[in-house]
Amino acid sequence: MSILPEVTGAWLMHHDHKLSAVKSTAFESITTAGRAARLLSYISKEEQWSVSKERIQILAQVNGIRRHEIAGLLSELQNVGVIDKSDSGVSVLGVSQDNLFKHAAVVFEEQSPSGIERAALALSEMASLSPVDEVAIADELADDHKLSKAEKSELTSLAKSIGFVDYEAINDKTLLFNGSLFKRENAQKSQIILDGLKASERQNVLEADARLNSNGCLPEDVIVTILGSPLWSRLHQIGYYEVSQVTNENGSTRFVTKPSALVKYVPGGLADMHDDAKALASSLTYGILKSNHARGQIQSPSALMDALINRGYVQGWARAIKEDYQVLERRGVVEVSSSSNGFRLTLQKPEIGRMAQDLILKGDASEAVARATIGSQPGEFIGPEGARVAERLKDVPETKRGSAIALDNLRKTR
Repeated sequence: MSILPEVTGAWLMHHDHKLSAVKSTAFESITTAGRAARLLSYISKEEQWSVSKERIQILAQVNGIRRHEIAGLLSELQNVGVIDKSDSGVSVLGVSQDNLFKHAAVVFEEQSPSGIERAALALSEMASLSPVDEVAIADELADDHKLSKAEKSELTSLAKSIGFVDYEAINDKTLLFNGSLFKRENAQKSQIILDGLKASERQNVLEADARLNSNGCLPEDVIVTILGSPLWSRLHQIGYYEVSQVTNENGSTRFVTKPSALVKYVPGGLADMHDDAKALASSLTYGILKSNHARGQIQSPSALMDALINRGYVQGWARAIKEDYQVLERRGVVEVSSSSNGFRLTLQKPEIGRMAQDLILKGDASEAVARATIGSQPGEFIGPEGARVAERLKDVPETKRGSAIALDNLRKTR
């Protein structure tokens, strides 16, 4: 199948994230392209600017890119014309999420990727549209990409073990799918899920969906209370809901969003590609709902977001400013500094702010995405894909069975 460059780039970044969590030397072209794009995301803004070597080193290392990898990744980015290197650092062209994905695809092509790497990207794309039968899809992709018998066997075996796709056995078949199922044709797939539920379960899901459509981002315990733990787990595992986890000195808080809230116009509607916006939205929601007045509870979300996006910063003496956004500092989204007027939170990427603003204030960030054409620890963020995989690893028998039945119902519509 033919995949648009921006969709290819999004899958490259998704797959690199999966590869970084396992010990594997397979898919080197995917790793190089995905990691180069990740580094570019951390060091870039929407306008051209210069970045010092020291800042590059810090941003790379706190985001899991090793020191010895940096020079090679910068060379790849220079080869495709995205940066210019100098003795003091690099000059970065203006980078939005949309052209970030396209740059990743260009870097990938520069690596002369193998047939099995192209097939791995196609597999994930097809498994995000609807669950696919493992044997049938392996045969189809082997024909399309001229894979040997050994490569055909390795394709699905590696994809499952690395995490490019998830899998469930039902009857005599193994179904492959991934966390992007409900980012495409969401209304039709949601109806299939609702049709497969008991009347009481269906009513609970409709209530939870209405709350999320109205508020955009809610604490997990609110949604679990509405659905009940078994139904919640079933729906979370297959990606019907997404969970983001923010950690600060007060502990961890998990927030739920609908998959369609950020990716209606994003190339491919891919999982885990907009963690920056969800991290910002979750941090702000924490400040609105969870933070107390003494540490800086957000009294007027609209005024705060307007200042952050239009003026570029907010400042004051609230501890929340320096404590609640550290993960976003590490990802290059915001910068926290101190002055005689207190702490200052400066937004480095307005497109991320606009998406978070619409998610919190309107309950749906799709318009902001379209405008942007994209798409006591020191602070931690776990994105939707990581939270969904953790839910699947719980392996509760009745929950897994319910998830498998839901996936089979979805597959029958393909």
